[in-house]
Amino acid sequence: MTFKAVKPILLREVLMNNPPELSYEDLRFDFSSEQYSLPLFPQSVLIGQPRAIRALELGTAIDAPGYNIFVSGPPGTGRQTAVRKILSQLPPTDKIRDLLYVNHFTRTDAPVILTLPPGKGPLFKTRVHDLVEALKVRIRQELGGESYKTNRDLLLKKTEFRETHLVSEFESRLAQHGFKMTTVEDGEADPGTMDIVPLFDGKPCSFEELQEKVSAGIIPEDQWNRTREQYYRHIDEMRGLFDGLREARAQMEKDLQKLQVSAIQPMLRRQVRALNRAFPEPAVKDWLVTLEKDIEANLFLFTGDKNPDDPSGAPALARYGVNVLVDHGPTPKLPIVFETRPTAANLFGTIEARPDPQGESRSNFLMIKPGSLHQASGGYLVLRAEDILNQEEAWPLLKQTLQNGQVEIQATAGPFGALALLKPQPAEVKVKVIIMGNQGVYDFLIQEDPEFGRLFKISAEFDPVMELTPTTVNEYRVFIDNHLAKHGLPPMDQSGRQEILEYGVRLAGHRRRLTTQFSQVADLLTESAYWARKAGQQTIDRKAVSRALEERRYLFSLPEEKMDEQVSEGQILLSVTGKAVGQVNGLAVLDRGSSSFGRPMRITAVAGPGTDGIVNIEGEAGLSGEIHDKGVLILEGLIRDRFAREFPLGLSASVGFEQSYGGIDGDSASSTEAYAILSAISGAPLRQDLAVSGSVNQRGEIQPVGGITEKVEGFYFTCLKQGLTGTQGVIIPRSNIQNLVLNQEVQRAVREGRFHIYPVTTVDEGMFLLSGLEMGNMDKQGRYPEGTLGATIVKKLERMRAAAHPKED
Repeated sequence: MTFKAVKPILLREVLMNNPPELSYEDLRFDFSSEQYSLPLFPQSVLIGQPRAIRALELGTAIDAPGYNIFVSGPPGTGRQTAVRKILSQLPPTDKIRDLLYVNHFTRTDAPVILTLPPGKGPLFKTRVHDLVEALKVRIRQELGGESYKTNRDLLLKKTEFRETHLVSEFESRLAQHGFKMTTVEDGEADPGTMDIVPLFDGKPCSFEELQEKVSAGIIPEDQWNRTREQYYRHIDEMRGLFDGLREARAQMEKDLQKLQVSAIQPMLRRQVRALNRAFPEPAVKDWLVTLEKDIEANLFLFTGDKNPDDPSGAPALARYGVNVLVDHGPTPKLPIVFETRPTAANLFGTIEARPDPQGESRSNFLMIKPGSLHQASGGYLVLRAEDILNQEEAWPLLKQTLQNGQVEIQATAGPFGALALLKPQPAEVKVKVIIMGNQGVYDFLIQEDPEFGRLFKISAEFDPVMELTPTTVNEYRVFIDNHLAKHGLPPMDQSGRQEILEYGVRLAGHRRRLTTQFSQVADLLTESAYWARKAGQQTIDRKAVSRALEERRYLFSLPEEKMDEQVSEGQILLSVTGKAVGQVNGLAVLDRGSSSFGRPMRITAVAGPGTDGIVNIEGEAGLSGEIHDKGVLILEGLIRDRFAREFPLGLSASVGFEQSYGGIDGDSASSTEAYAILSAISGAPLRQDLAVSGSVNQRGEIQPVGGITEKVEGFYFTCLKQGLTGTQGVIIPRSNIQNLVLNQEVQRAVREGRFHIYPVTTVDEGMFLLSGLEMGNMDKQGRYPEGTLGATIVKKLERMRAAAHPKED
């Protein structure tokens, strides 16, 4: 098939107000003009994030349940810096309290929580300790007084006199019946065990000896029987006597204890009341009441009358200790805790344990350790979303805490269960939680977790880009100067600043935007300073910044070099010169995470009569994603709308990415596939020195795509390796011009006419650039002017329909 030359009048009319090729002036940046020369002013809290700052200010200002904050945005946009700065400017609140655990004297497994004003916790601990130390002396002094001794001695004498009288009466009765009490000297009996023995001729005689005398006829048998009966009767009487004496002795101990309490009570109450006046909180008052009662019940701990029984092995008086869980100091600051490892133990606290002499785990209230929620009470707890969501146990417990305002400490679980059998009283906390994560995490949680939206009512979204204005340029200049001064780096001249600004625009991916990912800008400043110093320069200029960027590109360009080698060696089939039918150079971006680069990929198509429509080879091989599948389906609609309105398609065409062995997704190559298919249908050869990127709709309109800068540069460097001819270039969507931020080398090549960039709006414009043939305008009958590419395509499709459906003709 030959094509008749037609003057491209119609195309010129379309492009009259849209130059078909971008010039150097369209690509360059100039930040030296007067509009960008504002006086420097101090840097705000955070550059380019007014919406996020207002959200943070709102969330920190509202004191109501559920006004916790989720901070979303890409890393490096200053999320953590903004949070730190805003929180650092907030004054302490009246909700800041010291937290303490003390003993529950009647239920030692349930320690009591106390709250005190900031800085009072250690003071309370000291005062309680001083009280106990003072009581160790004062109690002994009070019990050494004459009044107490007199009453004590009187009580002892009264008890002893009664005991002596009862025992004497019993012994008299025993003597009358020929018995006597004696101490059992058997080694197996308890010390002090008493027994009764009969008397024979006034001397003690065992029952064995009496039995022998009965056998010898010395003692009548009836006397022997009477003696045995009396023995058992007196034994019962003796046991009753000693039971009564023990009860009397126990009562005496109680009376003695009451006497001790009455002796020390006035002094003890004065001491406790003085402590209560210093700490008038109701919960403290209630605990001091129980403290006073426990001291009265355990005076022996202070007198040393008997050894305490503490299975944990702790000192006896440790029961009166105070565990200061959180101390905010005498001049409190707003608690701000950044928890980087939010396990359940780190968030909610834990209970330590230690083995007792028998090897069993023991614990007490002094071994309770605080968590981040305790330390942040009255202030803010800051977490990363990926950290807390990875903790299956901690995340539900955190939501529960935000709902009920209580932190419950649980013992760490071992392989055989909890190591400590304590259940401390939950602590009431007033804390706001700030979670930092990406927008996808926030969207997922707000949709999937019904509790999340009620608990995190504030969303502070950090924008990865900001408008390019004189004000934001000025803020960039301030940021550059501040960063260099802060880290002791050389100053930067105007040319260096301009290169940094171009880098900021490049990261933003838009010619009227600047990136707000300042961590990446800061890295470039640090590397540029290195190269400036290495070159012996006192300032950082454009050359130093360019050298840093070139070094980065070199360090990360190994995959690019390997691909270029394969192209040069013919392992990857790719042409950057000549023409071919049904073959176009598409453009793809390969993302490595740390870097990305663009490279051309050959896309081919074949077409003939049939009824299969357009076959997506990647789709048939299971290598095509859903978006790419959609793009291929759109192509069939495009062909039907533009070239087969009046007859059914009888087309079987296939399109595929040559030498592509991985998954393909996205629709950025759909216009490239359209050109290849139209070329395959019409037989029109296409230029191989042009590469194409762009999405297309069913109307033939070219739509913007991502990664356009990397794609343009990728084809330029491929052509550079193969040899620039002066005709090579790329076809891109006109709507992507605003996204082009090319490096200096590509800009120079455009300025010198060695490389070209053609923006297009429709498939017709792209086909004209690739084939040199005009598509023409379709009339109402769906026909194109004779000799146009459109007319050729229609005729070819009609022939294919006739071949595919011969009976219909």
